[in-house]
Amino acid sequence: MQTLRISPSKIQQGEIEKIVKKLREGAVICLPTDTVYGLAVDAWNEKAAIKIYNLKKRTKEKPLILFIKDQRHLISLVKKIPLSAIKMINKWWPGPLTLIFKSAISDPWYLVNQKGGIGIRIPSHPVVNKILQENGLSLATTSANLSGEQSIKDIEELSPIIKEKIDLIVDSGKIPPGKESTVIDVTIFPPRMLREGEIKREEITKITQKPAGILFVCTGNSCRSVMAEGFFKKYWPKKQNKVEIKSAGTSVRFPSSSSSYTVQVMKERGIDVSSYQSKRVNQNLIDDSDIILVMEEVHLYYLKRTFPEAENKIWMLKEFTSNRKERIPDPIGTSKAYYEKVADEIEGEIKKLIGKLSDN
Repeated sequence: MQTLRISPSKIQQGEIEKIVKKLREGAVICLPTDTVYGLAVDAWNEKAAIKIYNLKKRTKEKPLILFIKDQRHLISLVKKIPLSAIKMINKWWPGPLTLIFKSAISDPWYLVNQKGGIGIRIPSHPVVNKILQENGLSLATTSANLSGEQSIKDIEELSPIIKEKIDLIVDSGKIPPGKESTVIDVTIFPPRMLREGEIKREEITKITQKPAGILFVCTGNSCRSVMAEGFFKKYWPKKQNKVEIKSAGTSVRFPSSSSSYTVQVMKERGIDVSSYQSKRVNQNLIDDSDIILVMEEVHLYYLKRTFPEAENKIWMLKEFTSNRKERIPDPIGTSKAYYEKVADEIEGEIKKLIGKLSDN
């Protein structure tokens, strides 16, 4: 067993590479998080995960928590990202919040519980964050204590039994006083708190009870984003929490009506957009939105460059619904038949989107 001492304020890339190499080789390591010290292995290495269960004397009915580097990894891992979860993610990731989602994967057994849930977190400690940035590495984790014993905030508190059987200790000094992560089950509605930790129950309630904001963005805000807004308002279940849906364009110079074909094809689908006036995307719209969905990569790059603080809220529509970075084509200047084709495509994506965002 080796000990590697790393100051959170003076992290060397060579130190991170050494840790990652160990993890890739199947090592069990003890590392700091933003809450307590934890045990971690490469998330997809079953043999390494079994080592954790054996040394902690942990029942196999209790899954490990998955650490990921950013929320874009959620798309391939979970079936739904409810709006209530998105609001919590925007507020507390990276941070001391673990969310239980409906898993889109059935294996490995040590990450997915018997009800098909998977616990995921993005920690904020700089050492573990650096590790997660290396070649898409994800970590299967648990607290660095024997089952039933208290979590530790200092390596000096580490059980000799664990110390003897792990491969590497990453010592970053004492973790500031605090609690373990708060755990929220978002597979049910309303979300259920399974453990009150660093984030208090009243803070969760305050965030989740606010109406969610969704913003659709295209170029001129006269075709695609107007269609997306209209379809979402039509199909969003009335029994769900209130949602404020808006749309805007990246290149709008002055307000104007939707294109005539947009008005026609939407009217044929039972949606009236005849009075809609285009608007340019601005800081207030960005700030008021919990998720921002764009039609193509040029919009993605523009928004991330112009509003860098909102980067994690901005997705291409098909990226969020289907994990595909594919554009929805701009019908401006084409035939009514092409507008109909684009409208059908957007309608299909909005139905997928609602399935992904709905709490039930």
